[in-house]
Amino acid sequence: MVKYNHCEKCKKVYNTTPWIGEVHTYNSICPSCMAGEQQENQMQKESAEVHKVNKYDMEQDDRIEDVHESTHSSPIEIEKNLLSRVEQMANDVLSDQGSMDVLIKEIQVGLVDKAKERIEAIFQSFDVNKIDAQKIVNYVEKTFEYISEYKDYMDNVVIKLQANPKMKVKTAIEKVYKEALGNLPKNVAKDVLFNKKTMLNTVYGNSVKLYNTYSDIKDELELTKKMVLHPFNEIQKKLSTLPFYASK
Repeated sequence: MVKYNHCEKCKKVYNTTPWIGEVHTYNSICPSCMAGEQQENQMQKESAEVHKVNKYDMEQDDRIEDVHESTHSSPIEIEKNLLSRVEQMANDVLSDQGSMDVLIKEIQVGLVDKAKERIEAIFQSFDVNKIDAQKIVNYVEKTFEYISEYKDYMDNVVIKLQANPKMKVKTAIEKVYKEALGNLPKNVAKDVLFNKKTMLNTVYGNSVKLYNTYSDIKDELELTKKMVLHPFNEIQKKLSTLPFYASK
């Protein structure tokens, strides 16, 4: 005799096994329905992410527009206002109220690109102040190259800590690194694999460095939050030293 395993969604038989008597069960999902369900979940997740990005983008536009209308600020004042809000915007990203990509774009367009224009307009060629200012802009753009991956890496660290409250932050950092290293794609071009491994090592190196910087913080969630916010605070600090953004 046979045991018939039916899909609880489509009711079709997807598997049979020898059994005493004839039995029909409806407590599992067939591979086809499972794949469809996963695809549907993925589409809903992507749709929610797009909605979140668009909503955040619109809110940022509204904030900047409000600044224009309420204070009639000059362009330089608007940029300084944006610079002062960098940490809060980064906090919004941490609390899933904003998008990392949108934040980077806003800083790039609203601050870095504007800073480049001001550097060219203010300083003469070979001016030592121009060279120093360009170094600051280059630092910020270099940080942009890894900051999204770094945030994702630290998200995985936090997930491990939440799953195992007894785990130490440093241990979680090491585990995420080893797992990420093992999950690097194998069937890709050598240069692609090299770049991915280099990025992972950069992110891992920064996470270890920042852990050492903040390791005296006993609350692990506060510690990881400080680690994630650090690059944004450095961006804010560096850009604030530019002559045209420095407070008078």
